[in-house]
Amino acid sequence: MASAIPADLRAEVEQQTGCVIAAEQARGGGGASRQGAEVTLRYPDGAERRCYLAWDARAGDASRLAFFQRETAILAALSGPLADSGVKAAGLVGAFPSHLALLSDFVTGNDRFPQAEDKAALAQDFVGQLAALHRVDASHPALAALGEASEPPALRIRAKIAELRRLNLAHGADPIYQLALSWLADNIPEDRGPSVVLHGDAGPGNFLFEDNRVTVLVDWELSHLGDPMEDLAQIWVRSLIQPFVPMRDVFAAYEAASGTPVDVARVKFHRLYFQLGFSVASAASASAADASSGGTGTALLFGTMHKRVIVRSVAELAGIALTDPVLPDCQPDWTDRFFATALADLRDEIVPGLTSQRAAAKAKELARLVKFWRNRASHGAAYDAAELAEIKALLPGAPASLAGARTALAEAIAADAVDFSAAAQACHNRVTRETAIMADAMGALATTWYETISD
Repeated sequence: MASAIPADLRAEVEQQTGCVIAAEQARGGGGASRQGAEVTLRYPDGAERRCYLAWDARAGDASRLAFFQRETAILAALSGPLADSGVKAAGLVGAFPSHLALLSDFVTGNDRFPQAEDKAALAQDFVGQLAALHRVDASHPALAALGEASEPPALRIRAKIAELRRLNLAHGADPIYQLALSWLADNIPEDRGPSVVLHGDAGPGNFLFEDNRVTVLVDWELSHLGDPMEDLAQIWVRSLIQPFVPMRDVFAAYEAASGTPVDVARVKFHRLYFQLGFSVASAASASAADASSGGTGTALLFGTMHKRVIVRSVAELAGIALTDPVLPDCQPDWTDRFFATALADLRDEIVPGLTSQRAAAKAKELARLVKFWRNRASHGAAYDAAELAEIKALLPGAPASLAGARTALAEAIAADAVDFSAAAQACHNRVTRETAIMADAMGALATTWYETISD
């Protein structure tokens, strides 16, 4: 049976560890671009060690190296000099920058939170792990790759927001992101304490468990230093997609485990800040001229959901009352029956007949895109015209093309040259239309929203 592990990576692993890979079993790599395998290392004396090897298909992207270095550093620290911190992290066995690959001790566990028998107990244990992480000495030399511990969280946040604004303006300027980033820049919370070590992507799916207890925290590539409320905000954002316990219970568990009161207003700020961090980066990557792959149905689905939530969050945080636009009754034309046929074939013939799990997943991706194309064919022209008219009402000198008008609005928001509430309403109108086009593919994600908790 052919190995899934690249030959040169296999050679590096065996050379660095002084072992041979005696056995392997393909496993999920964690994330869309990662591949993984459970491997058995055999030492010269015959002893064996069960490990997990994950490598990244984006190894040629220089921007990914910093993420790899942070993940390597924190795993090395938590399994080395900071092993007594109480944080459950897999022991680091080796790191291979050529493939952005990490070799760690294999830890058993389930990553599907809905399958836990006692969800409340498991969530409490997980939140306790975050509290333990936040108590780690952020100034320890082993964590130097995460940043300077003496740098105040607010200073780091301000710099990151400025970076995201530049990135978005340079790559597919989007008024939705500029709207949110402008609000964030003007409302950075005052520091309540020093920076702490953060997981960076905390929540269900990023920890394994057995018997309602966490066995290991995983996916550390977004780890950094900052405000502890960030990790709680990440759980809240992830709960839009992945079921978890009520956030009120999360907050209570954190206060009990850490002794630190939860500042709900601060968490709501970080909720939006976290969304912008990955949304702007993803959009910039997708608009890059050298992007190596096209869009997927899943990316379109989640991108639409996040934009809708971002605009609603800005309005809620800024105290802006939005009104829903009237959607025109657009009738499908003669092409609609072809979309209907394609969807029926995918559902009734193609997917049931596939034996490859990957092929079935690709077919479902295609079905999402067909649903999008179908509604764009009937509604796209009218929706685009309405958006362009709304932008030109705000900016009479905006270009005649929709792409140009969006860029002009984004630049005007960044320069504080347009009424903020009016821009928010225009962005809301847009995401309402975009959600209507994607609604057939989105299901519950078309309306998902946060649990109501007052500040």
